[in-house]
Amino acid sequence: MIVIRAAARSVLRRPGQAVLIGMAIVAATAFAAASLLIALNARTALVAFGMSTPTAAGAVVIPPSDLTSEAATEIAERVRTLPGVDEVAVEYLGDVEVQLGGTTAVWKLTSDPGSGPLSGIGELSAGSAPEAGEVVIGTSTAERSGATVGDVFVAGGRELTVAGIGQVHEFGQDVALIREEDAVALGGSMAPVQIFVTGDPDLDVLNAVAGESTVVGGEERRAEEARSVTDTLVGVFGALSVFVGLAVLSAVVIVSSTFRILLARRAAELALLRCVGASRAQVRRSVLVEAAFIGLVGGAAGVAVGLATAAVLVTAARGAGLLDAPFDAAPAGLIACLVLAVCCSIVAALPAARAAGRTSPVAALGEARSSDARPLRGAPRLLVAVAALVVAALAAFAGVAVASTDEFLGLALAALSGTLVFAALVAVGPFLIRWSALLLRPLASGSVALRLTMSNASRASRRTAAMTTVLTLGVGLTAALTVGVAGASADAEESVARNFPTAAIIPVDLVDDPDAVVERLSADPSVEARLGEADILIDPAPGVTPEALRSAVLDRVDPGVPVYWAADVQAGIGQTILIGQLIGVATIGVTLLVAMIGVTVTLALSVAERRQEIALLRALGVSRSGTRRSVAAEAALAATVGSAIGVTVGCGYGVLALHILGMAGGMPPFGTLAVLGVGVIATSVLAAVAPMRAASRVQPAIGVAAR
Repeated sequence: MIVIRAAARSVLRRPGQAVLIGMAIVAATAFAAASLLIALNARTALVAFGMSTPTAAGAVVIPPSDLTSEAATEIAERVRTLPGVDEVAVEYLGDVEVQLGGTTAVWKLTSDPGSGPLSGIGELSAGSAPEAGEVVIGTSTAERSGATVGDVFVAGGRELTVAGIGQVHEFGQDVALIREEDAVALGGSMAPVQIFVTGDPDLDVLNAVAGESTVVGGEERRAEEARSVTDTLVGVFGALSVFVGLAVLSAVVIVSSTFRILLARRAAELALLRCVGASRAQVRRSVLVEAAFIGLVGGAAGVAVGLATAAVLVTAARGAGLLDAPFDAAPAGLIACLVLAVCCSIVAALPAARAAGRTSPVAALGEARSSDARPLRGAPRLLVAVAALVVAALAAFAGVAVASTDEFLGLALAALSGTLVFAALVAVGPFLIRWSALLLRPLASGSVALRLTMSNASRASRRTAAMTTVLTLGVGLTAALTVGVAGASADAEESVARNFPTAAIIPVDLVDDPDAVVERLSADPSVEARLGEADILIDPAPGVTPEALRSAVLDRVDPGVPVYWAADVQAGIGQTILIGQLIGVATIGVTLLVAMIGVTVTLALSVAERRQEIALLRALGVSRSGTRRSVAAEAALAATVGSAIGVTVGCGYGVLALHILGMAGGMPPFGTLAVLGVGVIATSVLAAVAPMRAASRVQPAIGVAAR
């Protein structure tokens, strides 16, 4: 209890220091909590979206892929006569060209009974359930297309009327629910994919009348669909976990450095505790309890911020029609995030606690107030760095080796390799700072502020290295994402250009008479069509717009004949890459935010620790602006080293990831990477504004007398 009271009083006596330590914990915990909640709610939404089997279905008949609509109708009629069967509905699915309001687009059409337990129509905001010749469209589809209740559009050559608008699974794609008889009338563009059966049918009897189709129970089918969606999300959750782990690791590095600085300033206080009877173990426990308390408070604040952020985002997704289920707060997950914050704070404080316990009272009363100025143990650090780099290289080679059979495992090994490289940088960070300061010292000969910065970086290299390592992590992740997105975009453009040598194609094996199709298309003066090896190649005539080409092609081909447009494919790929890029930017942004918090916190504590030094420099004639420039130069030095290493390492791992995924990638975007490095340096200097002002306010007389 004495240890706990001493730790609590230490926190209450210095609330400002506790806030500085806890800022990184708050940011990392908020990111972890928000990521967890968003991932859980997204999983719920995606599982619901992937569950095409109605809850009321007691059995599902899955026809073979080549089953015709007529054969599916015959199976459904036989099933209806079986005992225990209440209702039967055949689900048809297809991507169909839709003409509405002078524009043409591809909609995903799904058949629906219109009412009853097998209907997937949700709450309608306008209109009513569809009858034959009518459809229900989603709210977002109506907004994008401008369709309203009563509008008539042409789908596959068949006129359909919008009967209602409401909740329909969309996820960014135009969709419509049509009646089963309309799906049959659309012909080959709609395929029977499932036959739903309600009631309590005998599965063996169903098998007897289903022919070559597969029969499964409703519960089994729903569990299989949920498992399929969950397996698909394993990679996404794995990548998100890596980002969360890296953000937490950044926070641990910052908090560890902060504790080391604070305990160096409190060396005399800890020595007095030893003099009045406190044992080494009690001193260590006092420091760890203090860290746990700060982690608890910071973690609670972070959990609250993460919960609020996730709730806002999920509410926005519900408003956009992407989510139907209520917000899942996941209390157990939030508690786990809070425990993680406490544990990380304790782990971060362990080195400082051990150092505080090892120091004798006499030595502590007389030692320098900067623990970062103590000699570095070079051999252990270099040994750890070499070992980490060797294992990282082996992991990278292993990732390339297994990429041909398992891309996910290859990317996981690449991520492990990058993490080990970061660990090596943490180990040798102080040496990198000292070497960088020595290298740049000739450039600082004409400036007192720069000379002070280089001297301070060489003397207290561990403090500057703490800023550098977290900046390296954030810059490295951003550089890897930049190279990866640029490479994926280039590879996608090359793939589209290779597979789409013209504006549109029609596969020859999907039409009965390719020569006749080419002849009909060529009869239109706005269309240039020719027969290729595997496709009918279509281009616009000179001066013809893409919209006019689409209309001409659709007028000349039979209903249900698929036409694939290069622009549509490119737009879909671009949208997918953009979504991944936005997710990556959001997650990496938190890591950079934690890094900037580290810059501010570390420099603020550095100014407080060097108060006497700054006051003495002021007394010797250094101006206020000189002290500000010195602090800004320290931030710029850390950012420059971090940016240079981060861009280099991140670029290398971006190329490695592209190689594992089988993408050529091309040349990295060096211009964008250069802008990234300069931007991080400028942002780091801005993050140092508060410490710069604090340094300039130190008065010579007060500072010299302060302790």
